[in-house]
Amino acid sequence: MKQHQRRKKSSDRLINAYLELASEQGVSALTFDNIGLRAGYSRNLAFQKFGSKSGLLASVIDHLHDKMSERRQKQNLGALTGLEGLLLYCDVHFAALEKSADMKAYFILMSESIAAMSEMREQFVGSHKRSATELMRLIRLGRKDGSIRKDVTVDMAAQIIGTQVIGISSQYLIEPSFNLKRARKELHILIRSAYGTDKDELALSKPAETVAGR
Repeated sequence: MKQHQRRKKSSDRLINAYLELASEQGVSALTFDNIGLRAGYSRNLAFQKFGSKSGLLASVIDHLHDKMSERRQKQNLGALTGLEGLLLYCDVHFAALEKSADMKAYFILMSESIAAMSEMREQFVGSHKRSATELMRLIRLGRKDGSIRKDVTVDMAAQIIGTQVIGISSQYLIEPSFNLKRARKELHILIRSAYGTDKDELALSKPAETVAGR
């Protein structure tokens, strides 16, 4: 294994250890000692790689965004209309929330940053702006390809969809009996109703290509 591969492997193991601990035990467990031990390394390695807890959190957030982007790309995102891309964005997020501890850890960390009024909040502000950038890209694509109305305000629509995703995710984590599948379907209806066009309605009447979770 080459040196850069070893560095990436150790970083990934430390990030995964961070997410596992956050999901299982909460923020109080996120010490460099615990993270290093869970990953099979020393405390010093975690500190040397990331410099601080803030630096580690930044790497964790980048890691999660990259993973979600990869999952969307695997669902043939490039072949979809802008509106279909928005629905896929929501579906991939909810599938990860339901099946992976990573997204649970993300919301635990976000909630802690709000409750503690900590400097971590700025990292989540940046994370949500990054999500909004992708949503705005899809909305602009939809306005161009005709699947989204031309009069839709790009930035506000992105913020509204983003906050709906955050709210549904939070409710799912708070209330174990919350029906995530029904909420996902309802969100599809709301997005289509609020932003879709007649062209989108015509597409619905034809055999649709498979989109994850739809």
